Amino acid sequence: MKLENKVAIVTGGSSGIGKAIALRLANEGANVVIVGRHERDLEEVKKENSNISYIVGDITDSLVVDRIVKITLEKFKRIDILVNNAGWCPVQPITEITVDDYDKAFNLDVRAVVDLTSKALPSIIENKGNIINLSSVGATNPGINLSMYTGAKAAIENFTRVWALELADKGVRVNAIAPGAIRTNIWNVPGLTKEEAKKHEDSIAKTIPIKRFGTPEEVANIAMFLVSNEASYVTGSIYSVDGGMGV
Repeated sequence: MKLENKVAIVTGGSSGIGKAIALRLANEGANVVIVGRHERDLEEVKKENSNISYIVGDITDSLVVDRIVKITLEKFKRIDILVNNAGWCPVQPITEITVDDYDKAFNLDVRAVVDLTSKALPSIIENKGNIINLSSVGATNPGINLSMYTGAKAAIENFTRVWALELADKGVRVNAIAPGAIRTNIWNVPGLTKEEAKKHEDSIAKTIPIKRFGTPEEVANIAMFLVSNEASYVTGSIYSVDGGMGV
């Protein structure tokens, strides 16, 4: 119960890494508010732990962001932890990218992070809390056809470092996690048979020094460490959880 009486907001909390982080924080005693666009998925996560509640909405809408902060403070009176996890990863070469693709990627991966962080910050400062931003191994090791996603995540890593400097004297720590190949729906390729999907996964796994995909729970382990008192001297750091992909 390392997080008893703490309150956390986790965006993109209905599946994958966000879900794993939400459950891990809730299992340690935190009241966790998960945010996502699909109520059925959010409800399923809520059923797994009574410490979890949810808010349905698209965080690229500033009115939704206002509502997230307002409802959380009305219900729990405080915000201690913010996990900016929600993101979108378009896979397109620059020859096909449009400015609408750019807007969609950066509105969710960057603008929404700034919006929610700035609005939750007064309570986080008051409670000397923590912010975790989700980056990607691609921020420092970019791949082809991923310019919008890796560009957005590079911005997130620099935001993390600057915010850590700006908020250090206020008792707020800011860190980022940069996952590599984690077994989530983002790696699913529509139309593949079970055998083809396995071959696709194996081809990616061969490029990873540890020779396997990671799990969302392995990312959640790092998130739990970063928001705990065990990481009291850690801020401005980017934690790679990538099986060695980044090196």
